[in-house]
Amino acid sequence: MALNMKTLGRRAGTAFVAIAVLVVFIFFLPKVFFHVLLVGLCILGVQEFERIAEGFGFRLFKLPVFFAVFAGIANIYFPFFRLEWIPYAVVAMATLTSLVPPREMKATLPQVGICLVGAAYLGLALVSIAHIFQISSHEGDMLGRLLLVFFIMQVWFGDSFAYIGGSLFGKNKVAPVISPGKTVEGTLANGIGCFVAGLIGKFWFLPELSYLDLVYLTVIFGGLGFFGDLIESTWKRGSEIKDSGSLFPGHGGILDRIDSVFLTAPVYFLYMRYVVLHLA
Repeated sequence: MALNMKTLGRRAGTAFVAIAVLVVFIFFLPKVFFHVLLVGLCILGVQEFERIAEGFGFRLFKLPVFFAVFAGIANIYFPFFRLEWIPYAVVAMATLTSLVPPREMKATLPQVGICLVGAAYLGLALVSIAHIFQISSHEGDMLGRLLLVFFIMQVWFGDSFAYIGGSLFGKNKVAPVISPGKTVEGTLANGIGCFVAGLIGKFWFLPELSYLDLVYLTVIFGGLGFFGDLIESTWKRGSEIKDSGSLFPGHGGILDRIDSVFLTAPVYFLYMRYVVLHLA
């Protein structure tokens, strides 16, 4: 494989703009603005997931998906949105869509399943990111901001190393049917990128991390991110679309950006909060 400089430039330009926007939202605005940004990304993500559902020939009932994200983020500000009740509410709402006319009896169960997957996919990613950002310590709210930066570094370093490593050295396909462009070499480069991001984060602003933590986090981001990417690839291939959207030139849509996040974000949140930081 050869490194496509035009594609690399487009990806780099998009990343530069995205980083600039995120820096403003993460460091210079009250946290509520970032949470509103996540709600906006949810709205766009639901539209993209609707395209995937239509590619399989089914409807997407949006209300349970919106509720999963909105209620999960609202929990930060309104405690009566109890997190433990949200999965029950989402399942109840999704199954009740079976009764919404017009009903095609053979499509009711698949449509419920697609609705639940959409709620889990966007909910796990965006709600976990919102709660990572909300973590605070006795020194103030900067901790959550730094943890989010570290999270983004892990994802972007991994993706960038994978793209460059796979383009320059990729020869052995790791999942030729699901994702023909993914190679063993690119996957290994992804892990290296995650570890490099971990080292930078440790020495720059998270000295609490041990080297063993960096190994665990590399496995979390490299391993779970790899499977998350493949999962979304199967959906896109099954629905016969290349990218879920075009919001990020060179990177795809919202779902393409969180494909490696929806499995990693909840584990990262729990690991950092309870294992590294020992927060109650």
